[in-house]
Amino acid sequence: MGWKIDYLEDKKIVSNEQSGVITWNEQKKIGQELFGLAKDKGAKLFLTDHRNLKNSLSILEIDDLPKMLKQTGAKSSHKIAVLYNKSHERKYSFFQSAAYLASLNVKVFTDEQKALQWLQSEDE
Repeated sequence: MGWKIDYLEDKKIVSNEQSGVITWNEQKKIGQELFGLAKDKGAKLFLTDHRNLKNSLSILEIDDLPKMLKQTGAKSSHKIAVLYNKSHERKYSFFQSAAYLASLNVKVFTDEQKALQWLQSEDE
């Protein structure tokens, strides 16, 4: 599993790209780093790219993921756009619903431009 975290200064977006196979503990570590950087920068927008990630988390882990994200620093005031591979649509749609029920502002996308437009929109 590999990951890269950046801060897009001009857009005030914390970005994250993940690839390979992910474990629960690695996802937790990434969350801690992401939300720690966001706190340092005063950022509330996140773009997470999972298009090259092999979907290894179980449905039960995906259901618990919003709770873990909140424990690592996610807040309802954050906007989190997740890019995913269309072949994993069912799990990502489920994650979006689980995040909504946990009062997190998460949307999943297959198109990066649409994700960026949503992040930078003022309507949500």
